[in-house]
Amino acid sequence: MKSFRKATSLTLGISFLIMSYTGIMLFIVPKGKVAYWVDWHLFGLSKEQYGELHTTSMVVMLIFSGLHIYYNWSAIVNYMKNKSKKISFTGKDFLIAVAINLAFVVGTLTMTPPFYSIIKMENKIKDNWTVKYGEPPYGHAEDSSLRVFCKKIGVDFNEAVEKLKAKKWEFKGSDNMINIAKQNGITPKDIYDAISPQNAIQSSANEVTNVGRKTLEILSDMQKIDLEKSMEYIKKKGFVNVQKDTKMKTIADELDTEPYELYTKLKTLK
Repeated sequence: MKSFRKATSLTLGISFLIMSYTGIMLFIVPKGKVAYWVDWHLFGLSKEQYGELHTTSMVVMLIFSGLHIYYNWSAIVNYMKNKSKKISFTGKDFLIAVAINLAFVVGTLTMTPPFYSIIKMENKIKDNWTVKYGEPPYGHAEDSSLRVFCKKIGVDFNEAVEKLKAKKWEFKGSDNMINIAKQNGITPKDIYDAISPQNAIQSSANEVTNVGRKTLEILSDMQKIDLEKSMEYIKKKGFVNVQKDTKMKTIADELDTEPYELYTKLKTLK
């Protein structure tokens, strides 16, 4: 029993380290559509694999946390006893523990500093991946077959086949983009760049998806808008508290318009 008690504590500690590591990785990974589009990996693992490891290590941690509480129940109960040796929920130590956890819950839900800064940092990191790699022409494009993909982006299928054959890539027209990419050690984006006419690539590069979720700063980093002129315009329209990290949806709601309509207007201010 004593040996298993030690193993419980060690297992809990290791699972905590694994969860911490995978949690950090999930904090910095690109958004799903970008990660799948460019076949993103870090230290040999994909976004999906980090997510799966995080989930399974969480299960291990939950199980052995329960066992750890069981083996240390007497000590935990003693922590909650007052000077009269009675269990109290108003003791200083217990209230501090509750306050710390409550601060994290309420602070996160209300987006107050410093919790807001953490979420802001995460969004900034993920948006920077989007700026670096770009986005697929439509959602889950990597799951489309080559034939369907060509139809959706307006490229002749037979011409696309010839271009891919010229690169000596192996594929079938019925294969989806992600399978073709894996089979040839490339990414779905590489296939898209290979089959799209230059003007189509340029057009795609000029497109911005999920405008409402992007901040003014991100659009400026993507060279889509002039940050200073855009903020000046928005303030004149009545949203005087706008910041460079304010999301387009927030601004659009304040100005009673749609994010993409606002974005279209801000583009003209460059």
